[in-house]
Amino acid sequence: MSIAVLYKGELIFAQGFGKRNEHGDPFDAMTLAQIGSITKSFTATAIGEMVAEGKLDWDKTPVNKYLPEFELDDFGMTSQLTFVDMLSHRTGIPNIDLAFYRSKESRLDIIKRMKNVKAPSKLGSKADYMNSMYAVAGEAAARVAGSSYEDIVREKVIRPLGLTHTGFSVKEMKSRSNNHAMPLFAETLKDAQKGVFITEPQDEVYATMAPGVDIYSNVLDLVKYGRVILKGGELDGQQVLNMASIQQTLTPQSIMEIPRRGPEFPPMLTYGLGWFQDSYKGHASYHHIGGVGGSSSSLVLFPDDDLVIAQLSNLLRTSLHNPIEYFIADQLFGLAKTQDWIMDRALKETQETYERLEKDLAGINRIPERVPNKPLTHPLQEYAGIYTHSVFGDMLVRLENSTKEKQEEHEKREEYLSFELFGISNRMEHHHYEVFVMKFHDVSFKKIALASFRTGADGSVDSLLLDLFGQFEFKKTGLR
Repeated sequence: MSIAVLYKGELIFAQGFGKRNEHGDPFDAMTLAQIGSITKSFTATAIGEMVAEGKLDWDKTPVNKYLPEFELDDFGMTSQLTFVDMLSHRTGIPNIDLAFYRSKESRLDIIKRMKNVKAPSKLGSKADYMNSMYAVAGEAAARVAGSSYEDIVREKVIRPLGLTHTGFSVKEMKSRSNNHAMPLFAETLKDAQKGVFITEPQDEVYATMAPGVDIYSNVLDLVKYGRVILKGGELDGQQVLNMASIQQTLTPQSIMEIPRRGPEFPPMLTYGLGWFQDSYKGHASYHHIGGVGGSSSSLVLFPDDDLVIAQLSNLLRTSLHNPIEYFIADQLFGLAKTQDWIMDRALKETQETYERLEKDLAGINRIPERVPNKPLTHPLQEYAGIYTHSVFGDMLVRLENSTKEKQEEHEKREEYLSFELFGISNRMEHHHYEVFVMKFHDVSFKKIALASFRTGADGSVDSLLLDLFGQFEFKKTGLR
């Protein structure tokens, strides 16, 4: 990981720790890594510049007016949603982020499918965090500007601030410098403590939801960016970003539902436009974390103390970020020690993170107890085919066979089903009746789902019910 601390305009700490790849090359302050959801603040800032230029507005004009292809199943909700609603996560629509994950379709093509998304009848005040609304907002801004979303952020934010080590996409990051982080994954906390890591693939999978997650940077650029935000758009005595727009992004718009965190924190956490509003022991803060592609990140601003802390890591399942920030704040502000943030809190939270991962990978509380001797109703080949969901697109179910064992001159073949969905392929394991277990094992997405096949009135397999973050029906639309 790497950390940079900018205090009252002075860089007082910038250092890396550990290794950035499987070769053991050092992770230092210049190391590039994906910043994940910190990208959202860049998106909101760039849109704010367009608001300041009079090209669009925050909360008067529905986004549908800028991007007519964006529709929900409820016309009333479609005609209401503004940039503020989307960027503050308060639309209340179901989370459809997986529709964008590893998609080979264009961002606009996926947005067009949102007309099949069931929308609530009215807006609320609660934040339902998702990337998909940022994808819509970025595409709408690009339509108004007559350019790409990525070019808007480069023109409005990255270049004016002189962020020379910041850009879009893993592909660009890799071509730009050899000093970039590769994601490392440990199966358990004990493996992580022993330094036993698996190198995960790092490829181009986030372009469709780029406005929510796709920027890379290093901690030196991040603290520079953070201080410009903290100073209301000012850089070296010059106003490079619109102050009113910056203030709008930092203004609370929705409420995050979180458990009580302890006496150091307020009872409420709010979200503005790309930023959380919070405080620590009475010191106001704005912050965001990120986690994507095996990398994690954190950027926190203490506006009244002129402090910016940035962190990057190539471990997605570390819980060091927030505890380190609190540890640093205690030291710099001379605050009373209330917890051992590093050796106690961070370690406990990381242990809990790995325990959740192990439960997810084992399907605990998700896979029902197997009923023995309950075979399939149909021959295995009748389940193969193309299954389509109105929002998530196609799932391919294939009939496969493999060599199970050799008996003298003859090979014994084993038939099984495999799936391809969200750009992930794996074997389907029969559980009982018409139910199969599907294992998603990807760098950012490690989950177990259940697939229940359904038989139609004509006696043939006609649909599949996927149980993953809710239940979604995929209709059989073709043979495979």
